Amino acid sequence: MIWFRKISVVLVCFVCFQTTNAVWVKQNTNTFAWLHDIYFFDENRGFIAGSGGTFLETKDGGKTWTKRKNFIADKILQINFSDDYTGWLLCERNIFNRGENSSSYLMKTTDGGTNWEKVEVKDAGRARLTKIFFNQKGKGFAVGESGAFFELNDNGVWERSPSPIRYLLLDGKFLDDQNAAIVGAGGNVYFTEDAGASWNQANVFGKSSAKLNSVFFANQKNGWAVGSEGKIFQTMSGGKTWREQNSKITKDLHDVFFKNTAEGWAVGNEGTILHTNTGGNVWIAEETNVKHKLEKVLFVGKKGFAVGFGGTILVYGETDPR
Repeated sequence: MIWFRKISVVLVCFVCFQTTNAVWVKQNTNTFAWLHDIYFFDENRGFIAGSGGTFLETKDGGKTWTKRKNFIADKILQINFSDDYTGWLLCERNIFNRGENSSSYLMKTTDGGTNWEKVEVKDAGRARLTKIFFNQKGKGFAVGESGAFFELNDNGVWERSPSPIRYLLLDGKFLDDQNAAIVGAGGNVYFTEDAGASWNQANVFGKSSAKLNSVFFANQKNGWAVGSEGKIFQTMSGGKTWREQNSKITKDLHDVFFKNTAEGWAVGNEGTILHTNTGGNVWIAEETNVKHKLEKVLFVGKKGFAVGFGGTILVYGETDPR
């Protein structure tokens, strides 16, 4: 009976070890493009975009990716869909051959990504845009360098809007139709409660000069922001107040994603992936076997994806990484 109990304990420990040490597997992508963003409509169909107009598509949940014929030659920084049909790509021209054109422009689709048309940002000048974000009603904002701030008006035109700050802005997220937060350089976080009509500076405890690269909300109260020097901040007040969490690393983090208020991931330089099951109270580094910069992390269903430099696509969960 004693030996049986010992074996049972060993088996339980083995199962626990297996379930808490899931593996990120690198896919063969046949591209060395710098992959900047990933988006899924559902558990089957998704897009990945990157440098040189790279645009990959999957219809089998990320088991395989097909490179679409280039419709632009410029860098694609972001994919954002406001509904199943209307989507936007944030693009950036090559600094050496942009001429008198703006640094940034958008591509728009109204048929779910089959066809795209170019949309210039009014009065953008040389301002480099870093991120676009929308509420559930399709109200959109674009942010960027030196506090660049643009709003999508009712006529479908992106026009300059008063900016809350003059720092570099790097990301923004709506919690619902009225509430949103934006993050950027100098550890700055701003929030709105009136769909962007006004913005207020958040209280950030443990604030540093670190650049905040990404913000994510699991619900209307709980959110996380990550940035340079391994900085991670959490809010439980819908973006009004933020407190620093201990990531245990100093590598720059570029994106964060939570499946719920407890389990989340953050990704960054040198193949870094951090995982938490405690809402960020404890972060643990996961093995990736890659050293490239990771730009984006996303979970859809039980599968996770992280993309980055050198055509890197990492897959987490049950999938065939061919």
